[in-house]
Amino acid sequence: MFFDDAVLVSRELELTLTGKSCGLKERAPMCGVPFHAVDGYLTRLVSKGYKVAICEQMEDPKEAKGLVKREVVRIVTPGTNLDTASLDESKNNYIMSVVYVDGRYGISTADVTTGDFFVTEVDSERKLLDEIGKYMPSEIICNETFLMSGLDFDDLRHRLSIAVYSLDAAFFDDQTAKSTLTEHFHVESPEILGLGNYDCGIIAAGSLLQYLTELQKTSLSHMTHIEPYTTGKYMILDNSTRRNLELVETLREKQKRGSLLWVLDKTKTAMGHGRCAVTSSSR
Repeated sequence: MFFDDAVLVSRELELTLTGKSCGLKERAPMCGVPFHAVDGYLTRLVSKGYKVAICEQMEDPKEAKGLVKREVVRIVTPGTNLDTASLDESKNNYIMSVVYVDGRYGISTADVTTGDFFVTEVDSERKLLDEIGKYMPSEIICNETFLMSGLDFDDLRHRLSIAVYSLDAAFFDDQTAKSTLTEHFHVESPEILGLGNYDCGIIAAGSLLQYLTELQKTSLSHMTHIEPYTTGKYMILDNSTRRNLELVETLREKQKRGSLLWVLDKTKTAMGHGRCAVTSSSR
């Protein structure tokens, strides 16, 4: 890292800040980490809510004329971290897109590591918070209208440790969202995907898919289906009820041990843990 990034990262990761001559009057601030240990440092930055761009040399330094060409090959955020060593194998690492349009909330949630992809719509802030509490995403992307809606984002960031990013309006264009979904799933229209009654949901899902494609810079072919659902078909347990029932963690220690999930979960694999968590929290 160089310049302001180096100053910031050296403070956040407690690294030694050095300098490098680069033709300017003063040496450029610089810091770095060993390549073999980059994942651990990367996870620490991402867990603090930072987006991290990974750049690599794109040509042989011996053959380059002048500066070696570099390109961003991946952007890592809390909801797109693929480092399995840093993730809790018994939990999903969800990223959520929320679009607020004309009093309705379009919600799309995905886990890049598993390919899970969901979409729904709700008509109140309470129901939206229930969905956030149900998935507990590590990252939320949203349109500016949602950011100005009056929701307590400080509570999301500090109490729930959810990174919240507002994206450019271009991500939430309805036609772009539709074409993004139809091209990815190779269908003629969103209706074929079961999204005929999800106008806001289509925008949320399309923006999320576009965001993931731009950040990952690789194929998302493992995301083979999208699952629309209606919250009214299920009995909703709000955040307070779920906490008081201690379904997945205890009320005081915030630990799995002592919760209902801890009693039920006798599985041995990560996939089994995930299925048990979903079953116990949805029934």
